[in-house]
Amino acid sequence: MNQDQIKANLLSTDFWIRVLFMLIFALVLWALWLVVIVIIVVQTIIVMITSEVNLQLQKLGAVVASYLSQIVSFMVFATEQKPFPFTPFTDASAQTETVEPKSGTVMPAGESPAPNPEVPALSEAVDDGDDDSFYDPERDSGATR
Repeated sequence: MNQDQIKANLLSTDFWIRVLFMLIFALVLWALWLVVIVIIVVQTIIVMITSEVNLQLQKLGAVVASYLSQIVSFMVFATEQKPFPFTPFTDASAQTETVEPKSGTVMPAGESPAPNPEVPALSEAVDDGDDDSFYDPERDSGATR
């Protein structure tokens, strides 16, 4: 890149308008992180007390996460599309299939999910042909006898 190109880039009004939008969205990003922290704390307290996820908070969290993603994509130049309010707001809960929990409840302590028969339990011995029950410095360092 030559000096004329750099000078043209620095004098470009489009560049400085984008920087201004990036600063504004940086403030929005900061405020949304405070919202995320509040959602995390409130949702944790609700789950601790009721053992159930609050679906409204879960959906709100998904919408905020989607909006944060749009802001970050704009700020790191991954897209030229400005986030809401310059484009229509997209509803993340309508796009995301994983918003709804499978059971809607948190499994109580002491209970475990049904075992997967394809995955060996930790207590089962798996013979991989290597006797690695102890560390042998001569064998494991590659030294020959």
